[in-house]
Amino acid sequence: MPRATPLLAFAVALAVSTVSATASATASATTSGPVTGNAPIVASATRDDAEAPTAASDPFATLAAANRALERKVRPSVVSVITYLKYPEDRARPEGEWEIEDEEVHPGHERAVVSSGFVAADGTILCCRTPLNNPLGGFADIIEVESSEGNRYIAEVVGSEPTINIAVLRPKFASNQKGADLVPARIGKVEPLDTGEPVFAFGDPYGSSRTFAPGAVMAMPAAACYQADLTGSFIHASMAVDPGTVGGPLVNRMGEVVGLIVPPPSFDPLARPAPLPQVTYAMQIDTVLGVGEAIVKKRSNVSPWMGFSVLSKAELEGRIGSASFAALAKPEHGIAIDDVYTPSPATKAGVRKGDFLLSVNGVKILSVVDFQQSLYYFAGVQVPIEVFRDGEVKSLLIQIEQRPVEANRF
Repeated sequence: MPRATPLLAFAVALAVSTVSATASATASATTSGPVTGNAPIVASATRDDAEAPTAASDPFATLAAANRALERKVRPSVVSVITYLKYPEDRARPEGEWEIEDEEVHPGHERAVVSSGFVAADGTILCCRTPLNNPLGGFADIIEVESSEGNRYIAEVVGSEPTINIAVLRPKFASNQKGADLVPARIGKVEPLDTGEPVFAFGDPYGSSRTFAPGAVMAMPAAACYQADLTGSFIHASMAVDPGTVGGPLVNRMGEVVGLIVPPPSFDPLARPAPLPQVTYAMQIDTVLGVGEAIVKKRSNVSPWMGFSVLSKAELEGRIGSASFAALAKPEHGIAIDDVYTPSPATKAGVRKGDFLLSVNGVKILSVVDFQQSLYYFAGVQVPIEVFRDGEVKSLLIQIEQRPVEANRF
């Protein structure tokens, strides 16, 4: 008997794992008749039940039904993000054009870049920053978000982060708009994920096409902190996506967002590199939400830093091993300082690799997200910090400065 192909083996495994998480949704997907949006129509009503395929006889049919259910579940939370720029003064008008033209939605402006985003719990839109930029480094003249139902809303940038390439938009509703079609995404956790687990990339690039790309986790983040190694803080997934998918959600098989799809990082802040064909990067959702909350509160559009990276205690234990971690002198709370950049505010303040960061400006640091948020809350200010070193607590003064581009490492 010939051996099963790797594709069939993967399909069967993915079908089983996906169906187990979406069984009830699958049932409705295969019995409810026509499907809205871009999903294919399931003509189950015209098929004899005796001829209906089972997981054993046709695993691809089961997988397709589960995928349709997952797509329906996630799609209402995915939006297009569209930017417009003013016409150049020397722009030559074409000799002929259609009466209904997308570029003329806003007179005097032409469409520039179309990317993706998704709706957060508070109704804001999480997306990437670089697609919003104009050629001079500022933001586009007009930014719109388009819902999965095709409704468009003008949006404003309420905060962005250049280093990790995230932005938060707030739709501004006209008097006749309510935004009921902007459905908040379900948020998941990164911790249960592992290599080989199925994940799905969603996006809404320009035109009628929509991204629904299944794949698997290739590599988990090495650390939650992006200060020293940016790509080391990404989820790496094995699918190829359209450039317009940038800013969309990476979801698990339950339809929960675990990451924001980002392009490969670049030393050029104005670059818009396309996603790589062999890997899709996603910034883990805890970082996106934590930093997003801080940049909205501070209306920040810069990258602050102290010049060091950190590890949670769990990450440190995973790196050095349980025995070494147990023997290590460590405080009751705090996070480990993993690396220090020279020169930086950290080296001027006397921070050392191996210290534990306990507090910033009197606020206890209990997690990596606490540390990341403190950078934005106290950006541009000299603040006291407490570190634990050699069994003692030391107080230091450190200036939170703007992060230099040369400090980026990929």
